[in-house]
Amino acid sequence: MKDHELLKLLHAEVKPALGCTGPIGVCFAGAQAYDAIGGEIEQIHAKIDWGMCSKIDDVAFPGTEMLGVEMAIALGAVCGDPNAGLEVLHTVTSEGELKARKVAELVTLEPQWDRTDLGLYIDITIKTDKGIGRAIVQERSDGLVYKESNGKVLVDIVPDPSAQAGASPVLKYKVKDFYDFAVSAPVDELEFLRKAMEYNTILAEATINDNLGAGIGYALHHDPHGNKITRAKAYAAAGCEARMSGVNHPAMSCANKGNVGIAASMPLVSLAKDLDLPEERLLRALALSYLLAIAVIHRIGKCPSMCSCEVAASLGVAAGSVLLQGGTEKQVENAIQNTIPNVFGVVCDGAKLACALRISSGTGVAMEAADLALAGVRLANNQGVLAPDADESINLLGHTALYAMVDSDRELCRLLFDKRQPFPLMRFADRQKQ
Repeated sequence: MKDHELLKLLHAEVKPALGCTGPIGVCFAGAQAYDAIGGEIEQIHAKIDWGMCSKIDDVAFPGTEMLGVEMAIALGAVCGDPNAGLEVLHTVTSEGELKARKVAELVTLEPQWDRTDLGLYIDITIKTDKGIGRAIVQERSDGLVYKESNGKVLVDIVPDPSAQAGASPVLKYKVKDFYDFAVSAPVDELEFLRKAMEYNTILAEATINDNLGAGIGYALHHDPHGNKITRAKAYAAAGCEARMSGVNHPAMSCANKGNVGIAASMPLVSLAKDLDLPEERLLRALALSYLLAIAVIHRIGKCPSMCSCEVAASLGVAAGSVLLQGGTEKQVENAIQNTIPNVFGVVCDGAKLACALRISSGTGVAMEAADLALAGVRLANNQGVLAPDADESINLLGHTALYAMVDSDRELCRLLFDKRQPFPLMRFADRQKQ
């Protein structure tokens, strides 16, 4: 039963996402609201949680050069496929994109500063010549919970529980459960993770071949003094840069987060190649890395105060690196404990190219922590942010992110929101020149 549930969890949480899942969630909500009514758009009103309002203005998304929450809403409404989930933008055309630039100016944004907890919330109402359509997306970027057309309810379902509800089934499992599953599951049940390797490698190689983004992954990959850790950092950063630059190819996301999907997989793909390890070993390491990242995200939240692509993914990579190199379950726990003090409390300041630097540094910390654990090095338990064991340390990390950091995240988002300049719409390339 346990193995079945963990496998089901992996299938549910590891899936393709076209573009950065922050703005993609907004695009998806826009597509759903327009799908409810159709017609010529006259006005759009968007009530959105404070994180989504202020943390997605600096990242490109497929099909457009333009940035911003307003453009994301408009592009989803004008061009989005409401039935495609995280790949909502696969139907964008050049004509539709030009129309969306004009529709973006019809968007009124209302940040939900009075929300008392962390969590994704997007409520979009679109007025057209045919009436009013409305859609609410909650907790997940593809989590449609409500949809109506001219007052007629089309969808009304209970949203996924927030992390603060503590209701996720993954919370009952411990690190040992994840390790046991990863090493014992029939390998054919894990073969679907090949897609994660393939999708995320395509993104990484796009950056490495064409020097996309800020040049972080490209520079690391071509470092003449590089080693296995440098190369792993290069592939992780490169995948992120391609995605943040709007490359029109899906990432394999993890827990609704594309950067986590990249950051929790590409270092292990690179390491396995460096060490010439069999694919089966890599698939098992990926399963462990993804499960641990999912467990952390279900503790810190899907719209967290902490940086999930550094905090959650680095713990996954630390654990996966140990398994990949033949380590024991105890060494996995030691690697996690070695990693946590280095990434604890790193705040999320939004999706952007600099996330590639976060992912690079998190990869380095995780792989070094894993190598130290394999060499017999461990930090003493119960000191600082470390609890008596890895499981309790992860719980402490989650509690801090969900409760202690709510007010600081809100205040940071106010500062970010105050300095945004949505119009005239800015191009991604121009933003990088600032």
